[in-house]
Amino acid sequence: MVNSVDTIFTGANGAFIAELYERYLQDPNSVDASWANVFSNLGDDKLSIGRDIRGASWARSNTSIIGPGEPADVDKSSQNLSSSITSDQINEIAKRSIRARILIRSYRVRGHLHAQFDPLGLIGAGYHKELDYKSYDFTEDDLDKEIYLDTFTSMAGKERATLRQVLDTMRQSYCGSIGVEYMHIQEMEERAWIQKNVEGVDYKSNYTPELRRAIYKDLVEAEGFETYLQMKHTGTKRFGLDGGESLIPFMERMLRSAATAGVEEVVIGMPHRGRLNVLARTMGKPYVAIFSEFQGNSAHPEDVQGSGDVKYHLGASADRDFTEGLMHLSLTANPSHLECVNPVVLGKVRAKQAQRGDEAREKVMGLLMHGDAAFAGQGIVPESLDLSQIRGYRTGGTIHVVVNNQIGFTTNPSSSRSTPYPTDIAKGMQAPIFHVNGDDPEAVVRVADLAAQFRQKFKRDVVIDLFCYRRHGHNEGDEPMFTQPKMYKAIAKHPTTREIYRKKLIDQELINLGEIETMEATFRSHLDDEFEAAPNYKSNKADWLEGKWEDLSALEGEEEKRDDDTSVELDKLKEIGKSLARIPENIDVNTKLIRQLKAKSKMMDTGEGIDWAMAEALVYGSLLLEGHPVRLSGQDSGRGTFSHRHAVIVDQESEERYFPLSQINPNEQADFEVMDSPLSEFAVLGYEYGYSLAEPETLTLWEAQLLLMLLEERQLQMVIIE
Repeated sequence: MVNSVDTIFTGANGAFIAELYERYLQDPNSVDASWANVFSNLGDDKLSIGRDIRGASWARSNTSIIGPGEPADVDKSSQNLSSSITSDQINEIAKRSIRARILIRSYRVRGHLHAQFDPLGLIGAGYHKELDYKSYDFTEDDLDKEIYLDTFTSMAGKERATLRQVLDTMRQSYCGSIGVEYMHIQEMEERAWIQKNVEGVDYKSNYTPELRRAIYKDLVEAEGFETYLQMKHTGTKRFGLDGGESLIPFMERMLRSAATAGVEEVVIGMPHRGRLNVLARTMGKPYVAIFSEFQGNSAHPEDVQGSGDVKYHLGASADRDFTEGLMHLSLTANPSHLECVNPVVLGKVRAKQAQRGDEAREKVMGLLMHGDAAFAGQGIVPESLDLSQIRGYRTGGTIHVVVNNQIGFTTNPSSSRSTPYPTDIAKGMQAPIFHVNGDDPEAVVRVADLAAQFRQKFKRDVVIDLFCYRRHGHNEGDEPMFTQPKMYKAIAKHPTTREIYRKKLIDQELINLGEIETMEATFRSHLDDEFEAAPNYKSNKADWLEGKWEDLSALEGEEEKRDDDTSVELDKLKEIGKSLARIPENIDVNTKLIRQLKAKSKMMDTGEGIDWAMAEALVYGSLLLEGHPVRLSGQDSGRGTFSHRHAVIVDQESEERYFPLSQINPNEQADFEVMDSPLSEFAVLGYEYGYSLAEPETLTLWEAQLLLMLLEERQLQMVIIE
């Protein structure tokens, strides 16, 4: 038995019970019936207890719902009034609250397992014990009982709710067309942001008729273009987007949302599937140009070099004037080797950020599209993800869109990976993952908003797992029934995303049938006009090398062989060399290194003994003084694999880093960067290649550790002998 009111209204549950009691005093019907029964047993001295709980009129309240207040002084004459309330009753209320919070957390962690994001329904929403309220000793009788949640672990901003409300909110938030994985993220602020923007948010109620028309128009043009190409060039490989058409409204919404958040330039990388649609709808490439290429005409002017194993793997650039702001887009050229474009895009983003002085990394953003089998299977994917938060390589977060066909070329997921989702590799990078049903374009658009906003706020990668399907085989000449008969029987019966959305809009009277038919007929007529004009179309520019490349040209013939004067004044060389040994007094230099620095100084005094490391430094330094930035990266590049370079001096006490080549003439020289990279050769090389594509005025270097090892005399001898 409880011996005092002090025990009831203070302690771990004191604030909660005290606030309930105050509500009961105002209106007995405002609290759960079980609590009304408890409070009614307090007897006739309710008002004095209420006064004790509230304290003096000028006193700070002790009943804040945020947590337990300090114990109030209670009139001892009222202590015997609670004799009918048992500690078991109070403990049961507390247990319900705790169990409900565990249930809520389970939905945050595993709600995606019950989500409905497979358009084909081949992956059904499964059962998971942790998402069953009965696993927490709740019964049907508990569904309408109110539960205290508190503000810290609140659900959808609610401090209290019935169990039924908890379940409805969590299922709607995590088990619909969108499934979210984010509880692996360590930063509390990032998790809280997702919870706030996902839980209990009825985003579709805010979608205007104009937005829905825009979504449908995107689907009409995405599907209509693919269908038209299939009709005019039957069997020709186009690696169509058929089955993944929601990628187009995703792109449009994501770019607009990013523009609203301050992004001015987006660098895009993607594989071959859906590329034609992205070129046309996102990049604004004229349909007539694409039709011309399919009719055998050149994809670019004759005087421009460059080719690819697929004609539309070349790059493109465009300026898009959204109402939210002007945005420059560049689609990076790539070969068919899947995912190798990833680090190239990242490097280009970093270079463009440097050009704009975008140190906050808010104005330039990377957008990468992937296939599901490639994202899970290609080693360059984790290599590239690993660069996201490393000094010298971070770009402020990349948005990744996995166009999840639920199949490789002919390989099922069970043979492609050991994880439930192709996106699981991104969890190690603390990236939130949004799984979304491609047949629900409004959910896809919602995810686009969340991705752009999260990236801008937290400067981290975001991954979207766009669950869709591939209506045809790996290419339009392939027969997928050979290896996936069950899947392709389902696909044959499945309506397109446009058809599903069309029916929804008409049934809900959101758009009238006449408007829809006009939209479809207008686009078909436009394609007809573009197709008829295609035979006479000639490209007048190659737009993938613009910007800083516009005034540069390749030398040809005898001009290519010209021998320009590249000499440097002796005084300038001495200035560079002396700077290598000019270390500030506040830097505690390693004693062994002091001897090397003195030797470098002597080289400059005598002009003798100039070694490889000194020659290299003189090259870098002369370029820096001429206004050309230098960027050197690779494993161990700071000091060099054989301790020969020492481009970075590390203080022996504080580990402060000092860069001598940055201090030759700080006010009159370009930037010098030297970074130790992850032990990655594929991704880091690609990254630096991408950087060089965007910044031709910078000397961009990558140092391969393996090649340097071969330069060691002993290793070189071994190679010769072999």
